[in-house]
Amino acid sequence: MRLKNAFRNSFFSILSQIVLIIVGFFSQRVMNLRMGEELVGMNGVFSNVIAILSVSELGISTAVVYHLYKALAEKDEGEIAALMNLYRKAYYIFAVAITALGIAVLPVVHYFLKENSFTLGYIRIVFFLWLARTVLSYLLSYRRSILIADQKEYIVSIVTLTANVLNYLSVIIILELIQNYILVLLINIFVEAVLNIWISCYVNRTYPFLKKMYKKPLPKQTISKITGDIKNIFVMRFAAKILLSTDNLIISGFINVATVGLYSNYCLITNSVVNVLVALSNAIQPSVGNMFIEGDNEKNYRVLRQLTFLFFLLAVFAAVSLFSLITPFVTDLWLGEKYRLDMFIIMWLVMNCFIQILGMPLSIMMGVTGLFQKERNLSAIAAAANLLVSLTLVKFFGVSGVLAGTFVSYVIQLLFRIRVFFYKYLKMDCKKYTMDLTQYCVLSVLEITGIYFITANIYQQNILSFFGVAFLCVLLPNLFNSLIYLKSWRFKSILSLIKNIK
Repeated sequence: MRLKNAFRNSFFSILSQIVLIIVGFFSQRVMNLRMGEELVGMNGVFSNVIAILSVSELGISTAVVYHLYKALAEKDEGEIAALMNLYRKAYYIFAVAITALGIAVLPVVHYFLKENSFTLGYIRIVFFLWLARTVLSYLLSYRRSILIADQKEYIVSIVTLTANVLNYLSVIIILELIQNYILVLLINIFVEAVLNIWISCYVNRTYPFLKKMYKKPLPKQTISKITGDIKNIFVMRFAAKILLSTDNLIISGFINVATVGLYSNYCLITNSVVNVLVALSNAIQPSVGNMFIEGDNEKNYRVLRQLTFLFFLLAVFAAVSLFSLITPFVTDLWLGEKYRLDMFIIMWLVMNCFIQILGMPLSIMMGVTGLFQKERNLSAIAAAANLLVSLTLVKFFGVSGVLAGTFVSYVIQLLFRIRVFFYKYLKMDCKKYTMDLTQYCVLSVLEITGIYFITANIYQQNILSFFGVAFLCVLLPNLFNSLIYLKSWRFKSILSLIKNIK
């Protein structure tokens, strides 16, 4: 059943991401060509500002889902209802807090946009609509968590896909016809509200006891445990927000908002790749969490090595493809030559993408084992390193310096998680796993470099040549890794998994 749920969740999550990538590229193209890179840059900056303002939510969702795993496995309806009641009340408080923070930022939000041509009134209206969209999502979407914890994330994926496709289509149609971005945002708010209401109705039908136990409280002991988890997760998630949401702000503040627009186009591609793999890891996580309840550390270690090998195969394939194809795609097929970024920026983007994907299995493990206090310390260190390196290097190396800071923080996260998970949870030595990762990194550098030189010499700046290079990016890394690991138990276990899924 775990395998079935994991596959179903993975299939719909990945399908959703692929469809969104395709529609998203058309939407981003229209925004660039009809509204200009400044609007794209403002979009990127505001999404980061809202992400930082949303810090008041951090902690409760992860803590509640973690406790829901056990309650759902034991079919304890009373505890499930009590946890969801706590979740609902907390999200209503968060909605009020974010509204207050957003209104406080509204008078000075234009200072985040260096060298722009928008009027002050227009900037404030757009930011207010972004804020309203976020607040409304907190009021309506908290019920998604029970579906995720109950290994039914595919339902959330389908609804999210529907909302995002409709939102992207509104961008394409309205900006093509009348270039009214405010109308686009209003339609986005309406679409997301309707679909979040549908999810609430579905959860009420599927889990009718939630309505019957609408006011059931949690025991004080459980509340105390969740409160402790929230304190740790709050710091962890806040630091993660700083890590992920400051690049655009630093680029906008130290360079200009138009550069954020150019950078956002490339980020759309790399983030799309990462989001597909995040969807896969999120779909797997509930099944892993259910398995970890058994407490078999030898089995958990073996699963970690299997997952890491699988994500290595995906990471090197993604990195090879991005390094060889991202600039030809942007300049020759999607937007045009004026949207090209420097090769050093591409290198850092690809490196960040690779290290994020390679670290996902450990991130899954840390999430399902409740090591929140350890993650708190890690996240704070990583975020501080990111800001320190980015702010130091942006003056000398521009965007490349900012991305170098992000890379340093990802490496710190990966190394810290290895130590904590092995020594604090598994009670095992981490040398073999560290050797796995070292081997994967060395092979990846060799494959990315070698395949790039092959593809760069044969690419002819036309669509047939592009798809020819894309074919080589699919074939070569997978062929090399298959030959290298053909007799490895990790490779055989992946083949066995595929057979089971079939």
